[in-house]
Parts: sequence; structure tokens; C-alpha cells
Amino acid sequence: MMDSALRLLLLSLSVAMIHGNGFSVIQTPRVEGMEGGSVDIPCSFTYPESHRPRTIGIYWRRNQFHGEFIFNVSTGFVHPDYRGRIEFLGKPDTEKTGTIRINRLRWSDANWYFCGVETTGDVPQRWQSIPGTTLTVRGWQPPRTTTQLTTPETTTPSRRDTEPRTLEPSVILIIRSLLALGILGIAWGMGIYLMKKAEAPGNPRAPISSGFPSDPREVLC
Repeated sequence: MMDSALRLLLLSLSVAMIHGNGFSVIQTPRVEGMEGGSVDIPCSFTYPESHRPRTIGIYWRRNQFHGEFIFNVSTGFVHPDYRGRIEFLGKPDTEKTGTIRINRLRWSDANWYFCGVETTGDVPQRWQSIPGTTLTVRGWQPPRTTTQLTTPETTTPSRRDTEPRTLEPSVILIIRSLLALGILGIAWGMGIYLMKKAEAPGNPRAPISSGFPSDPREVLC
């Protein structure tokens, strides 16, 4: 335990000394991406002009400063968790960058990422970012939509619907004709009834042909 802590302390001091000599790795403190999307984790580095590297390699770790390797440009190593999802965007030889892109983000990708540089030549060197970059992965959310309240359409009644309904003149004429025929029918029936009553046997009065007495005095008797 003490041995590991001592090695970590010595390595940190050596990195600090290297930084003081012009060797440094610069990373963005925090980046954020959406689940299922992509995110770039920037990385750039410097070294003194007196350093003449033959080759420049970039590697990435996760979890902590001494965490497991997830990507190495020189060896072509890709951690199984990121296989087919890491894209190298850096240009270490021309622009001194080692940026990577993680595609199809997962919840498990949320972590700390550390970029490191290793060079070969007369004096091989290796230096790495100490704080690294924190990656936050957020879940996908549907876009917010505002619901517009709508009132049901109201139809304006037509003139025909608003005006009081009246019977057509032809209908009125038919009704009047039916009423007149009804009255005549009743009067005719009464006349027949009175005539049959007057002609009945045993009636002391003389037959009345018209249904009414011929002598007005008979009415007074």
C-alpha cells in the first residue's frame, strides 16, 4: 500500500517537473453528451523546442490517472467497451492534438478520461494530463411542445333555421276544405237522423219530408 502511494507521488512529481520543462497536456475540464449521440473529448499537448521526437503516440485512460487503457493510437488498442465507437480526431504530428470522439454514447461512458502522450527518439518521453476530463451523459428527452387549446367550431344557424316555421298556403287551404266537409257531413247526418225519426211508426205527426215541420204552429203546440 505504501509502495503504491510512493510510486504515485513520485510519478506526480515527475509529471509536474515535466510540465515545468514545457511538457504538458491540456484537456477541457468537463464535456457533456446525450445518450445515443456523440461527444468529442479535446486534448492538446506541448513539448519544448529542444525535444525532437521521432514518433508521437496518443493514449487514453479512464476512471483515474492510473486507470485502465481504453485507446492507444500507436498499438491500435481499443477497449472492448468502446470497440467500434471511438474515433480518433487528433493530429499529433502537425497540430499537437489527440482529441477523440465517442459515438453511440451509453450511460456507462460517464467517467473521467485522461489523455497521455508518448514519444520515441533519442530521449523517449511520456506525459499525461493530471485532472483529465469529466464526461457526463444525459438521457434523451422528447422536445417540449406547447398544446394549443382549441374551441369547438360553432356554426351560425342559417336564416331558415332561425325563422319561425309557417304552414304553406296550400296546406291551409286543404285544412279549411277538410273542416268544411266535416261540418257538412255532420249536418247531413243530423238531417238523415231527423227524417228517419219523423217517419217512424206511431209518430202522431205527419211525415216531414224536409226533416223540419211545415207549419210553424206545430212547433208551439
